[in-house]
Amino acid sequence: MVTNTPDVVTSRTRDPIPTYNPPRLAQALLITTLLSIAGLIATSIMGFMASPQHVATHILVALVTVVTGLFSQSMTLFFFIGTGKQLKDKTQGGPDADAVRKATRALTMRVSPAATYAMALLMVTFIMGGGVASGRTPHWLHISLSAATVVMYGRAYWVQLRAMMENAGLMEQYLRDENPGTP
Repeated sequence: MVTNTPDVVTSRTRDPIPTYNPPRLAQALLITTLLSIAGLIATSIMGFMASPQHVATHILVALVTVVTGLFSQSMTLFFFIGTGKQLKDKTQGGPDADAVRKATRALTMRVSPAATYAMALLMVTFIMGGGVASGRTPHWLHISLSAATVVMYGRAYWVQLRAMMENAGLMEQYLRDENPGTP
């Protein structure tokens, strides 16, 4: 026989299953950026070692890396836009509203250029790689762009890591009771 005690009902209503977990999402975005960096390094090594018969493998790995890299950076931009809006909505009309607005804007303005430049350089590198395959772009240009892309993604990772830590502090301070079931 099953009985519904008030404790069971309260426990179920008090700890709903969260549908959105910003800390885990931030971790996933940082991991995809690291995977992009690893993909860029692997693609570069494959490019140096590729014989004419293995160029297709280099191109395939480059394509997967480009898709992962564009995803990681564009979703990171949306993450900061979304969490900034969530924080601003939560503090709207409160004494900390102006400080939160300034802090979220500063985080977004710090992350946006790094992510945008990393994505732009990644696309240019991939497009120039097509020029190398057709013989219209010199190898040194593609190699230089590839190295610069790795550096830009490394810089973007560092900027995003620091910004996500600051963002997590703001979210903990202002949104901690919004998702009671999250760690």
